[in-house]
Amino acid sequence: MLLPKDDYWTWLNACRAYVMHYGVNLTNDPATAARYMKPRQVVSFPANVDGFLEGDIEHWFRLHHDGVRLDPIPVGTPDELHDDLRRRIEEEDRYAQKRKPFYLLWPTEYAVITQKFGANPQIYSRFGFPGHEGVDFRARTNTNIYACADGEVFEVHLNPDNHAYGIHVRVRHAMGYRTIYAHFKRVDVTVGQKVVAGQVLGKADSTGASTGSHLHLTLKRDGATMRGETTYPKDVLDPTPYLVWPEKSTMKSLQVPAWPHEACLIGVHGRLGGALQEDDFRVIRNARIQAVKLESSEPIESLQRLRDQEPECEVFIRLRMDFSGGAIDPDLYVRRIATPLGRFYRNGVRYFEVNRTPNYERDGWRRSWDGGRTYARWFLEVQQRIKETYPDVQLGFPGLSPGGAIPGLQGDALTFFHAAEEAVHAADWVGVNLYWQTEQERVSLHAGMFYEEVLLHIPEKLVVITELGNPHPDVAGSIKARQLMATLHSLHGRKGIAAAFLYPLSAAEGAEALVCRSEQGGVRPIMEALRQRSF
Repeated sequence: MLLPKDDYWTWLNACRAYVMHYGVNLTNDPATAARYMKPRQVVSFPANVDGFLEGDIEHWFRLHHDGVRLDPIPVGTPDELHDDLRRRIEEEDRYAQKRKPFYLLWPTEYAVITQKFGANPQIYSRFGFPGHEGVDFRARTNTNIYACADGEVFEVHLNPDNHAYGIHVRVRHAMGYRTIYAHFKRVDVTVGQKVVAGQVLGKADSTGASTGSHLHLTLKRDGATMRGETTYPKDVLDPTPYLVWPEKSTMKSLQVPAWPHEACLIGVHGRLGGALQEDDFRVIRNARIQAVKLESSEPIESLQRLRDQEPECEVFIRLRMDFSGGAIDPDLYVRRIATPLGRFYRNGVRYFEVNRTPNYERDGWRRSWDGGRTYARWFLEVQQRIKETYPDVQLGFPGLSPGGAIPGLQGDALTFFHAAEEAVHAADWVGVNLYWQTEQERVSLHAGMFYEEVLLHIPEKLVVITELGNPHPDVAGSIKARQLMATLHSLHGRKGIAAAFLYPLSAAEGAEALVCRSEQGGVRPIMEALRQRSF
């Protein structure tokens, strides 16, 4: 929510209930609003005011940050803003999209668009369209497809092979609008049937001219091309402005796996290069740590001491191996981690992370696998072998080294994640590493908020923040503490996040910019902040 700098606190009070209801972030700086969670953010702002130094704020966004989704609220005073936002809360309509004469509810379980309207003109020009003639949504095989609006089914195509849309459904709506839903596996409606918005039409798949499971949605309106409402032939319209964007993910039928705790646990990753020290146990107690992640090399005595001191503390184990010496196949990995895995399992631990950062060269990339797809095969074989002996163990897909590709050092995190989708969905939980060096990076989807990107693609999975920190050596500890607490506060109430581990608690050597305590026993500001936290 972007508010005018003039009389800022009055504007803030006007939207207090809306902020609490939707968890909105507030700012009076347009540049900050433009960067926050880019490119998936929506910037709401009062449109009929002169309190922005940039002048016409909507024009400013179009000029400097074209592509950011804007939500101009047609109000000019704090009282008007208060009334408009209260109505949005009452109508469960965060962006007031349902006030339009015609709108489209989100049609899949996933709040992700995989191909925009108008994209790839070089492909669709051969079919007589200026670009992609609809919107593609993420939809895994056998997940639900929902009607976007009330209407009547006027066509059901059941042959998967003789049409580019494969098995598909067409629905006629009020005001001359029509929608087409393509690439089904199964259709659950019949011609002539009345449907309501949000009703299941069938199950997703990849039938027809498709290379992977998804939903293609086309919107048409009778006479639109002739009236000049669209530059596309055949009355095709862009569905995007009509869509009611969901909150984070739709999750209508998908369920997050059970987690025995009410909220995200605040945790630390143990000691690097050795066993936990006396100072580590003291920090864990004083900072009110709720979860601890240990290396598989940690002596079992440390676990027993931790259990005695913090009986409610949840424990995770990272099944770490050194991949720098060459290729390690699944059989060798399982044989080498069998002893520590069995030892911790017999002592009640059930949550295990399968190594770490598989897109990083020293942790297996380009040595034991060449990308996400081959890593997925490696992970699935490891998972199968471990579960043959320990069927109830909870194995986690490891957190990736965040950011883009670095030649010879790491593969792009998001590309690797998507390519490894088969392993991500087979895992019992999914690890995410969050690192940043600036405040701008902390609120970026590619760095400090990468977990939001992950949750959009796998809303049905439990996510664990396996590493968390600011490694910049020149950023003051007090600043790092404020940044970490802001992130932990956001994670604490985020549905689907099980635990978040500051990385690391201590280190025998190195990691000086990240550790929570020094080797001389002194603790960093983040530990005092954790001790005083209210959540």
